[in-house]
Amino acid sequence: MTVNEFWNGINLQEKQKEAVLKKNFAKDECNHLCDLYKENHNRFFEQILNKEDNELWFLWLYSQMACKVYDLYIEANISDKVFWDTFIDIRLWCENAEKEYGVLGIKEYEWFYRHIDMVLFRFGRLQFEDTGTEINIHIPQGAPLIWEDCEKSIKMARDYWGNDKTFVCHSWLLYPGLEELLDENSNIKQFRKRFHVIKTDYNEREAEWRIFGEVKKNVTEYPENTMLQKKVKNYLLNGKCLGNGYAILK
Repeated sequence: MTVNEFWNGINLQEKQKEAVLKKNFAKDECNHLCDLYKENHNRFFEQILNKEDNELWFLWLYSQMACKVYDLYIEANISDKVFWDTFIDIRLWCENAEKEYGVLGIKEYEWFYRHIDMVLFRFGRLQFEDTGTEINIHIPQGAPLIWEDCEKSIKMARDYWGNDKTFVCHSWLLYPGLEELLDENSNIKQFRKRFHVIKTDYNEREAEWRIFGEVKKNVTEYPENTMLQKKVKNYLLNGKCLGNGYAILK
């Protein structure tokens, strides 16, 4: 697989492709950096972060490595659909970087070692990361959180890893205080019912980022374009907070 084929497969925006190709990265240096990634992830991150336009460097190098990972998927008899569903994350996080930071390329560079090292896969609606002792459930953006779809995803994950490992989830969707803001029949509420929360993180502000698209110091600046935004903004203005919940799948 070529990088261009990979980009077409994840439907990467043309302006992202053009920005990378204009850099005309040296082949020898790219090969060296990909080898460094295999040796030491942190040293790889440090070297890239010292470069101008490091976001484009991350996009180019992760795209190259993803092409090689595709061969490993074939060897492991993992379907093309799972590959593309998993690596479409690169496109989504490039779009997030442009929206949030005004840059092209990958900003959340540490997230993608999971994809390259094949410890994270997207099976249907959900992503699953093998941490060694547990399977961590991640909830990708961009689609309704319908429990029936999630249930199918969990079955696929169990078929792949077996039934011996505990499935856990750390998300703003599982924060206990969110309960009073949701309608009884909301998709989020149906999802929450399947988990037992064992720990709460009150300092995390992921909920605000997910609901409003950014985190602001002044709560009054948040938009009220949806019913959930209105409810959450009022909730925050009343001195309450939204954190994250850490939960076990029942």
